[in-house]
Amino acid sequence: MDPLTHALIGATIGELSPKRIKNRRVKGAIAGMIPDLFNLLTYFYLGIRAGHSIPIAKPEDYYSNTWIIDHWTWMPWEITHSFLFWALIVVPIIFYFKQPLLIAIAYLSHLILDLPSHTGIWSSKPFYPFNYQFEGWFDAWAWDFETIISVATIPLVLWLICAYLRENDYWFLRWPSEQKFGHAHKKSPSIQE
Repeated sequence: MDPLTHALIGATIGELSPKRIKNRRVKGAIAGMIPDLFNLLTYFYLGIRAGHSIPIAKPEDYYSNTWIIDHWTWMPWEITHSFLFWALIVVPIIFYFKQPLLIAIAYLSHLILDLPSHTGIWSSKPFYPFNYQFEGWFDAWAWDFETIISVATIPLVLWLICAYLRENDYWFLRWPSEQKFGHAHKKSPSIQE
């Protein structure tokens, strides 16, 4: 999936998290994108090899340079997109540093969204370093800017709906810690004689 959609899904997860978590939307958005941050090394390396004046690889560079998946710069992508890495490294770090669980959930959303959105040799290896590859149905990472913006409107609208519902305190989106307890019913004013 593209980084914008990952960020918006992460922000939505943050929106639905308990309100007591400071910067919950930002934390969700960053955690939703973080697995791809390690792939920046590959983007720059392949961009340089492709001879771009701004050394950032384009989707066609990946398609015409399939050798990149065997290059050491590709390995961080495989590692950070593994459910094993998430379970054995990411989640324990989050618990150790007492960070909100929303970070683990937003990170996990990235891994799940990438399963259907990578095909062929670019397919996800969800249990890396084991070589099982999950064949997706489309290559969202190779979409052009207009398609990314079009598709990103779906999670954007979802986020805005959730934000509206949370802001207006709809009961079905309240966490137990946000319940309004101890509100005494107003008594009718007594008639004084």
